[in-house]
Amino acid sequence: MCKGLQQGSTTSSCLKQGVSLSPNANPRVSTRLVKCELCNSRATLYCQADDAYLCRKCDKWVHGANFLAQRHIRCFLCNTCQNLTQRYLIGASHEVLLPT
Repeated sequence: MCKGLQQGSTTSSCLKQGVSLSPNANPRVSTRLVKCELCNSRATLYCQADDAYLCRKCDKWVHGANFLAQRHIRCFLCNTCQNLTQRYLIGASHEVLLPT
């Protein structure tokens, strides 16, 4: 899983998939912020079936709508770099950690 940027280091597993840092930027804060596609707040989950980034509030609203939507597997985003992690949400509240 992503462990975020190490203090004083500009290289980490977080710096991938297009996250770019400007030379003068604080290395702990990435310039990429993934927003929820419904309310424009910070996204915490990605649903591949819907191809959508969602915050927890919108995720509960969308995936609580019916039993088919509840079956979607959603991937958590890293709190530091906002890349996809190996933590998944299935149904309303079943969090799963998949092996690498």
